[in-house]
Amino acid sequence: MLAGWLLLASTILPLTLAAQTNTETDSLKNIIHTTSSDKEKATALSDLCWAYLSISIDSALHYGNLAVLASSQITDRKIEAQARNDYGTALLLKGSLDAALSELRKALEIRTVIKDYSGSASIRLKLGNCYYKAGKLDSAMQQFTSALSYYEKENKAFETAQVKGNIGSLYFTMGNYSKSIEYQSQSAELLESLNKIYELSNTLVNIGNTYLKKKDSSNAELHYQKAITSATTAGNKYAHSAALNNLSNIQIGRKEFTEAIKLAQESIELRASMGMEGELASGRTTLAIALNSTGNYQKALEELKLAQPFAESNGLTEQLISIYLQSAIAYGGIHQADSMQHYLGLYESTKNSFTENEMIKTSAELETRYQTARKDSVLEQNKADLRFRNLALAGISVLFVLSLAIAVLYYKQQKLRTNQQQMAQLNEQRMQISRELHDNIGSYLTFIKSSVEQLEPSVSTATTALHNIRQLTDETISELRKTVWLMNNPEVSVAEFNSKLQDYYKKIPKITVHPTGAHSELILGSTLSTQLFRIIQEAVNNAMKHAEAESVSIQLQNNMEAINLTIRDNGKGMVSKDGQIGSGLRNLRERVQEFSGKLEIFSRPNEGTSLQIQLPIKQLKQSV
Repeated sequence: MLAGWLLLASTILPLTLAAQTNTETDSLKNIIHTTSSDKEKATALSDLCWAYLSISIDSALHYGNLAVLASSQITDRKIEAQARNDYGTALLLKGSLDAALSELRKALEIRTVIKDYSGSASIRLKLGNCYYKAGKLDSAMQQFTSALSYYEKENKAFETAQVKGNIGSLYFTMGNYSKSIEYQSQSAELLESLNKIYELSNTLVNIGNTYLKKKDSSNAELHYQKAITSATTAGNKYAHSAALNNLSNIQIGRKEFTEAIKLAQESIELRASMGMEGELASGRTTLAIALNSTGNYQKALEELKLAQPFAESNGLTEQLISIYLQSAIAYGGIHQADSMQHYLGLYESTKNSFTENEMIKTSAELETRYQTARKDSVLEQNKADLRFRNLALAGISVLFVLSLAIAVLYYKQQKLRTNQQQMAQLNEQRMQISRELHDNIGSYLTFIKSSVEQLEPSVSTATTALHNIRQLTDETISELRKTVWLMNNPEVSVAEFNSKLQDYYKKIPKITVHPTGAHSELILGSTLSTQLFRIIQEAVNNAMKHAEAESVSIQLQNNMEAINLTIRDNGKGMVSKDGQIGSGLRNLRERVQEFSGKLEIFSRPNEGTSLQIQLPIKQLKQSV
């Protein structure tokens, strides 16, 4: 009984929201109705969305949608990013996770392109919450640690406190309660020192959750009462309703069912006033537990039937485990054996797929990633008086090891693709090789470059050779960074891939990488993203080297059925001899055919060449 309902205490409360006054919202509405500037109108709509987050989620959604529509009609991408950020936050609080992920990813794509690093970190915090609520703990931790690394580097105490609080809540869900208390306590200390009462009430709730899971109900109750006091002062209905819900859980454990029902109903009333559908499902399940305990089975079923559809449609596995169990109890109480057996079966199958041991194992792996991500890269220091011959030999050795490592990795990827268990081992090896490439080979290359730069002024007879080695080393470092990024991101969206492509070619004026269109949140596997990069490299190289093109454009798009890549140049075109094609195009065609794709070539002498590549998504899901 205890472990079943305590899972519902895992409520993450990450967002910085402050209560807004009617004067503030009225002022923003006045701007919307009086301004003639499209930019001012879009900004005011976005601000209204954010203002209503602490008043009415439905109103926030209304203004957020209008803000996105208005901002997409102007050229200021910073305003559009803010609008999508605010709208995505409202969708997150509403519990519409898929829609929230879509808007937040689009906002992150824009902020990455315009190099708004602070804004990007803020969006990663919200993306982490989306993944958390969807049960994708690995992805949530990646977003949180990325944001934390930035905030700690910039000495942003408040934002650091927020992210640490969320990481603590994530560890709670994983079952690592010691880590949870460690991070939550650090967060609470920072927030209290900054007098951030609104956010402090969130953190106090989550500390209470952890103590509750550890069966320390006295410490849990103490922190919930503190949270209610802080939340009442700051007007934080989110924390207030969560503390009431979890105090109800404590009273259930003490068999004080009348008090438990009262507290749960107060929590539901607060959550209903805010339109918090996800939290409402949790509150209704808590109330159903108390009602079942008093024998009021019919009323319990009414609450559970209201909670179940939302939990199922949004993949809230932890809530579903408790909903199925309580439904089985209620049907047993009214002597409907068939329904009871049905829900018991759902309870067992859902619970078995979400075991605590798996979460603890994931927690240990993610902690290792986090510690690695936090450390700054330390370059190995070597002596500055290496001779030219040793330097050249070292460079050749590094290039050989790099080529061998990449060849081994590619071979293993191809060999292990069809076996799920072996694929897990390959992912681990990929991360290992990635770290080795970054920490060891990357350090050697950087050292070689530095040493050449030191030797050049003093070695006049070898200036040309040294310059060539330095240029080769620069190119190898660039290639290494790209390879490590591809290997270190087993899940990368089309938008993220396109952004990386823009960074890769930004120093070459002749090459233009166009933005992606709709559906850019499609996830590419490591194998596909690597091959896609190679296809683009080969095509661009052919255009610049053989076609003598003055400009090359790259357009990557996808719909629900296929990924479409178009590469155009204004070069001298080409004419095939007896239907034969060169080795470069042959390599392209072979790479495309590996994914059951189609390559079409349109070219005329002196009129340029267009390559159109189509990769069917259905086949990609089967092969990646």
